[in-house]
Amino acid sequence: MADYQLTATESSVIRTEDGACIPNDPANRDYAEYQKWLAVPNTPDPYVPPPEVEPVPTNEQLVLYDHENRLRLQEDVPPLTLDGFMTKMNQPAAQTAKAPPPPAKKRR
Repeated sequence: MADYQLTATESSVIRTEDGACIPNDPANRDYAEYQKWLAVPNTPDPYVPPPEVEPVPTNEQLVLYDHENRLRLQEDVPPLTLDGFMTKMNQPAAQTAKAPPPPAKKRR
């Protein structure tokens, strides 16, 4: 493990010893130390993106999930799993079932 690690942008580096974020600023003494370390030559550890976090449903989404399954029970339709409901909620509007158009108004 190197003394420094790159970040997602070139605006800073991480000092691995203490986790300090060092900005790309020549006036910063930690950055000057990093530049000297690079000149030896040394190579910083590459940037490692954080792992993706599973989305946690909000209270509102849980209420909607419960409501959807109550309606499905009344309509004699199998209930959705929470994953299935979240997938349905995250679909663009064009992919979800569309409501029928309102009846045409009669002209007099």
